[in-house]
Amino acid sequence: MGQIKGQTGNPYGRAKGSKNKTTIETKKELSVFMNRKYKDFEKAWKTLEPIDKVRTYISMLKYVIPPLSAVKVDENNEDDIIQQILDSQK
Repeated sequence: MGQIKGQTGNPYGRAKGSKNKTTIETKKELSVFMNRKYKDFEKAWKTLEPIDKVRTYISMLKYVIPPLSAVKVDENNEDDIIQQILDSQK
């Protein structure tokens, strides 16, 4: 017997920050593809104009460096924010 429509087996939902199965599989496949095509990318890189190299480099950074989010800081929560930043780097 299936579940009632609109209800899941886990009333709390998926854990915060956890990836869904499709995202994990897609990242894995993209990683395999990128590793196979790395030499082709190096050859193409050599043909780019300097400005295009900069644009390409900047566009690829988002896949290496996690995006930053804006944080409002006031004296009351400064220590909490510092601790959150330190915790997120673990």
